[in-house]
Parts: sequence; C-alpha cells; structure tokens
Amino acid sequence: MVNLRTLPLATVSLIALNVLVFVFGFLTNSHTWIIANFGFIPDSLFDRNSLDGSLESYSFRSDQTSFQNGVTSTLIRLLSSMFIHASITHIVFNLAALAYIGGYTERSIGICRYLVIYFLSGICAALFHGVIASYVLGSGQTLLIGASGAISGVLGIAAAIGNRRAYYWLIIQIVFAFVGSVTSIPIAFTAHVGGFLAGVILTKLMVTRELFHRREPNRMDEGGAY
Repeated sequence: MVNLRTLPLATVSLIALNVLVFVFGFLTNSHTWIIANFGFIPDSLFDRNSLDGSLESYSFRSDQTSFQNGVTSTLIRLLSSMFIHASITHIVFNLAALAYIGGYTERSIGICRYLVIYFLSGICAALFHGVIASYVLGSGQTLLIGASGAISGVLGIAAAIGNRRAYYWLIIQIVFAFVGSVTSIPIAFTAHVGGFLAGVILTKLMVTRELFHRREPNRMDEGGAY
C-alpha cells in the first residue's frame, strides 16, 4: 500500500505530465508537430535575423512562419520544451534520473521550492544553451527539447544540500559539452550544465535566505534582553 504522506507528489506529477505529453503525441500522430511548435529555438530569442525556413530538429524540417510569434511564443516554448521528448530512449533516461533523485530532493527542500527551482533551472538551462548555441556554436536554429535541463537543476539541489557526488556529474557534463561542441552528437550538454548551475545557485540562495529569517527573530530576542 502506497503511503501518500511519503510519496513525492511533485516528482510523480512531473513524471506523469511528461509521459502524458509523449503518449498523446504518438497516439494522435502529432509528435513531430508538437516538437516543431513547442520546442525552444535559441535564435528566436538571441538571433532572430538568422531564422531562414530551414530550421532543423533531428530528422524533420519546419516552416519559418511557425516560429515567428513574438516574445509570448518564446516564453511558452521555454516552458513547453521541458515536457517534450524525441524518443522513448530520450524520455526513459530523463525520467529515470528524475525518479531516482527527485524524491530525495523534494523531501529535502519542500514541494514549493522544489518546483520553483525545477522550472527556473529548466528555463536557465535553455537560455544558457541558447547563448552558446547562437553566439558560439552557430547552431541556434536547432530545436531544444527535453526535461534534461530541469532535471539537472534537481541534481544541483542535491549538490547544494550536501550530496557531493552530484558534482561528479557536472564534471562529466562539462567533458561531454566539449566533445559535443566538436562532434555531431545531438545532445545539448550545455543545457545540462546550465541547469545544474542554476539548481545549485537557487538552492543556496533559498537556503541562505531561510537561515537568515530564522536567525533574525533570535537576534531581536537577544537584543531585548539587555
């Protein structure tokens, strides 16, 4: 029997939502359309002049007009791209990582902070990747999809609260990021690094702020004792 009190509801909900989007796309034959219209395109934010109708993602092409919907569309894509995956392998690896580490981090910092860091890490990951893709690698027209950036933020939470083994993962991602930049590996390792760093920084900021607020009443009490 499942104990609802110990069940990591936020993690389970995120996994379920990712699975639902993936299954819906395949059952309705709209998987490619979902990727094309809800994946994040770095150049749409950082280098719009380079969009030219040959936008590519994996093995399909899309029309330029579907990407020119302004700032609102870009913001939507930053969020929606976190719930889109290219293949079964892609989603299984991502959700396995989330299932493995998500419950631990969710219980450690609480549901609200966990969700805030998850989504902000996903956004920061996409932006970090976008800057490098558009301005350094010249690959800003390639769609970015997947929960990897947000999940990397969850690993960042684990690192920030004392799980030092999570930093080994960051080192591996930096190595892969370098390898990916000089090869044709279709994995946005830079998004993984950006998400991880965002998770660490956001967690540190939130924990430091909480500790400050906890100490403040004590200082006031100490001050009133004299």
